[in-house]
Amino acid sequence: MKPILSALLLLIMANAFSAKIQKTPKSGKISMEEMSSYAVCPIDTAAAAYYIFEKGSTEFVYRQTTIRSDDTGSDKGFQMTFRYHSRLKILNKVASGMADIELRLYKNGLDVEKLSNIKGYTYNLENGKIVSTRLDTKTVIYEEKNDNSTIVKIAMPEVKEGSVVEIEYEIISDFLFNLQEWYFQKQVPVLYSEYKVAIPEYFHYKPSIFGYTRVHQEVTENPKSIRFTYIQKAEGFDVKDYKYEHEERYKEQVTTLYAENISAFKSESFLKAPKNYLTRVSYELVGTKFPQSGYKSFSTRWVDVSKRLLDHESFGRALNRSNFLSGEAQSIKHSSSDTKDIISNAFELVKSKMRWNGINSIFTESNLKQAWESGTGNSAEVNLMLVALLKSAGLNAFPVVLSTQANGMLPIMRPSLSELNYVIAMVQDEKNSYMMDATEPLSCINMLPERCLNGKGFVIDPVRFGETSLEPLYGHYSSLMGDFKMNGTGVFDGTLTMTDAGYAGMYRRKEYNADNNREMFIESLEKRYPGITIQNMEISNLEDVNSDFINSMEIELAGYTDGIGDMILFSPLLAFKAGEHPLKLENREYPIEFSYPTRKAAIFSIEIPEGYYVESIPEPIRVASEDKSITFTYSIVVIDRLIQVFSDFRIERLLFLPDDYQGIKDAFTFMIDKHAEKVVLKRSEWSRPY
Repeated sequence: MKPILSALLLLIMANAFSAKIQKTPKSGKISMEEMSSYAVCPIDTAAAAYYIFEKGSTEFVYRQTTIRSDDTGSDKGFQMTFRYHSRLKILNKVASGMADIELRLYKNGLDVEKLSNIKGYTYNLENGKIVSTRLDTKTVIYEEKNDNSTIVKIAMPEVKEGSVVEIEYEIISDFLFNLQEWYFQKQVPVLYSEYKVAIPEYFHYKPSIFGYTRVHQEVTENPKSIRFTYIQKAEGFDVKDYKYEHEERYKEQVTTLYAENISAFKSESFLKAPKNYLTRVSYELVGTKFPQSGYKSFSTRWVDVSKRLLDHESFGRALNRSNFLSGEAQSIKHSSSDTKDIISNAFELVKSKMRWNGINSIFTESNLKQAWESGTGNSAEVNLMLVALLKSAGLNAFPVVLSTQANGMLPIMRPSLSELNYVIAMVQDEKNSYMMDATEPLSCINMLPERCLNGKGFVIDPVRFGETSLEPLYGHYSSLMGDFKMNGTGVFDGTLTMTDAGYAGMYRRKEYNADNNREMFIESLEKRYPGITIQNMEISNLEDVNSDFINSMEIELAGYTDGIGDMILFSPLLAFKAGEHPLKLENREYPIEFSYPTRKAAIFSIEIPEGYYVESIPEPIRVASEDKSITFTYSIVVIDRLIQVFSDFRIERLLFLPDDYQGIKDAFTFMIDKHAEKVVLKRSEWSRPY
């Protein structure tokens, strides 16, 4: 297996290869020769779009160097300037949305990020001529997300099939902790990607390379200098200020990372977040050493992250302002003598009172009292509310911060506040820990939403601080029990019971609630399984999220038999056999990730019509991976005119390496192929045993 994380040292070996840093054209101009040569992606003829090139650079600039004795100067120190330039070829209109760009700018007090020098062009061939349409920067949308961030949306004009889209911009940032990361790999091919970082000797950044694509490196060192102007304000009349200058010389290390002919990242099922495996480089500020100053370390520990959060106005301090919950807390505290009942009552109260607005955050946007009164809030407001209520009820409750699946795996060895985007609630008694997320009204205690099942989280508390597992405590289990009678025209009548447990039950309840009523739920099931007519349905445990969701139906099935002469052929799992294969890649370079253990089982009894006997049935099969973490069992038994079918597919392990891919793919293939095999019935003039 190739490594997921490569040390930067490994990249130095790449210098021996033939790849070279490429020069890219200036923006605003493109030749007819270039437009013609870009007509098809040279490394992937099936690509809907591809980057001709994508270049970025980050440099440190000391912009304001006037220092006054009366402190009226504007010496702000170093700032980072990130420059971006790319050309994207659109080969199919389905990819035209890729030309639109969305950026996030941050601010915190006096520290800000500013977008500038935006230039954009869309090139099209019309009547044999190149037509260039320039981006009107007045159409750029700035959308304030919250007090700390603004979303910038850039929609490129006249994008169509065949367009070449060029974009340039700069971001000036005061956030030296967040040196811009760079993605070499995208969802479409990239012919050339380059990232140049020029770092003054005063800063020590630790780079980390992720992914599988070979990245080359060149390192140079440049002399640099800063000229400072010092002004001593004079006292008295007709006396000029004293002014002198000083030049500070230093060295700058310039690292250029580049890659060529980068294949598209082909995402498929059982992948938590492409971000975890895309080829990219990120940087962590480890420390600084300025002239006449000692070395200052910025290496962060998780305990430091905890302290910052506990002291944060929108986290720890917000959590402590919970007097408004005292009435509810006292009622819950005295509602039972059983700790788990008290926890459950608090959990249900917040789930019923609060509605999640869909925003992931570790920080509140309004105070908890306002959120409680409005009945809506982001993930921090909802779950910090739950923590506050549990604490007020006398329980050992803590917030747990984490990174959701889509946000990427939390880098445990590189503590960082910026990697966190979600918070849940935890209670600990003498024996057990209980995890809860009140943003999900259909969850139960210890059943976190799938987005939260992502490695480890961190308990935020002065005493109890530490990492905690986010591995699932429930699986996704579904089973079918069917009892059918087949008539001479190939129509099946009978009963079907669907039982969904764990996460399967949560999703089935979501499906039912999304359909709004019983009739729409029946209609959606009939659309999912063509040929099925539901004549009667009874649902058990719809509101009880701690129990299995059970759906018992009387159904009729038509269209699942083939007649050939005096024979009838059908797949015995009928409409409920395995469908499309979820794994389609020839090879997979990244791991296979399951959020929870899975089991899909079916037991059917089918009575065949009189005048027919079973001529042949599929052979039984049992396959298993070497460690028995994936198993598939399938068997058919015939007793007189009764066919009994059993199918059971299980996945017990959550993480498989790329070397396991073919084995997992084969297991699904076995199930799909076996489910598709036919039972053959033959007409006879007399009853004949099988």
